[in-house]
Amino acid sequence: MRFIAIVLVAISLFSCGKGVELTQTQKKAAEQNSEERYQKELDEIKKTLKGDVKIKLKKDGKGGYSWEITGKDAQEIIKANDILVKKLSN
Repeated sequence: MRFIAIVLVAISLFSCGKGVELTQTQKKAAEQNSEERYQKELDEIKKTLKGDVKIKLKKDGKGGYSWEITGKDAQEIIKANDILVKKLSN
């Protein structure tokens, strides 16, 4: 009787562990897709800007984004900031 109880407990523990592992894998995949999408959008934004503008996009722990924009032309920096605010403030 004890043997059957131990086997049932072991099976239930192993099945729970796999379910958690799958959800974590799915979360990582979704996060990667999100980051790839934002990277593509960032590349598109960079293509539309004139001059030497550099954008460093950062993701915080809560899923929000912040960025650092550097460049020589102030108008292009402001334009890049406005585009990023519209694209990433969803």
